[in-house]
Amino acid sequence: MSERSASLRPEGAEMEPSCDGEQNHELKTATCCYQDPDGEQFRCSEPAEASGLCFWHDENIAKEGIADVKERLEAYAQRGGQLRGIICKRAELQDVNLVRHGRHGGYDLSYANFYRSNLTGAHLFNAKFDHGSLMKADLHDANVHCASFINCNLLGVKLTDTKIDNIKIGQMLQQESEGRVAERNGEMDKALDLYEQSEEIYRDLRKASESHGIFTMAGYFLQKELTMRRFQMPLFSTQRAMSKTVDLFCGYGESPIRVVFFSLALILLAAMIYFFTGIQYDGEYVGFTEEKTLRENTFAFFDCLYYSVVTFTTLGYGDFIPIGLSRLVAATEAFTGSFTIALFVVVFVKKMTR
Repeated sequence: MSERSASLRPEGAEMEPSCDGEQNHELKTATCCYQDPDGEQFRCSEPAEASGLCFWHDENIAKEGIADVKERLEAYAQRGGQLRGIICKRAELQDVNLVRHGRHGGYDLSYANFYRSNLTGAHLFNAKFDHGSLMKADLHDANVHCASFINCNLLGVKLTDTKIDNIKIGQMLQQESEGRVAERNGEMDKALDLYEQSEEIYRDLRKASESHGIFTMAGYFLQKELTMRRFQMPLFSTQRAMSKTVDLFCGYGESPIRVVFFSLALILLAAMIYFFTGIQYDGEYVGFTEEKTLRENTFAFFDCLYYSVVTFTTLGYGDFIPIGLSRLVAATEAFTGSFTIALFVVVFVKKMTR
């Protein structure tokens, strides 16, 4: 973060060292000039190094190979240090304990960078990693229950045996959001790459959810995974159109309620068509006519609605019969209805037997 290099000095305070390394000899204690993207209320009070940033916020201070970095991080967190924006690339943080016991909410690690860090067995319950990076970090056997990863870079993160119940990732992944922006700007190569990364992340999250039997979460990640795959297909291709149709129909097999809504919409649409094209009952025309009263036309519409339900479910009582254009509509509705009912059974059983 380039903004971290700017100094922060509250009004009325003594002169502090600038972030370019210049020192004021009259200053008793130089503090870290970390600048948080969300405002000055997230300041760091740690002693500054020559760069003007403290040990944890200075990207140029390597955390890799430091034997006691885990213990130092735990102590830093426990004494109330500013965890937002810390840089812990490639740090050995195996079994690190960053859980705030007896307090509401976990540690706030927003904007923190844990690129390729070893976080195996880490205790990160309810921690907040929003806008940060866990790219290629190893979270094997870690506990991230209730943690927040909104707009966090999760590309390549290892989630084998990771406890991920109730995690929060927001409406879109970081890569997904950036991909949509790139697509709107006409940068299709960049957008396709970002969508591919998003698909990979959703796949890893789905597999991790399935391994722990969290099938509701796994179903959501499956929908997002297949959506990202669809975004990589040519815009007007048959393959993309078919994928979109399956999504609209049933959410890639994860949303039975969509099948119900589609069925109701089709029944109502067909009933309106029958109402204007007409059907027959005992040789008499049933449908809209200007000569009839509002009450009579209303009863005629409900007759058409009844016929639409019978046709959709392929019951075929035979009391009403289609005429003219209604025959084509009835044939189409019957075929679609039988397919939709079968689809609903498959999707519903899939959801209920997990």
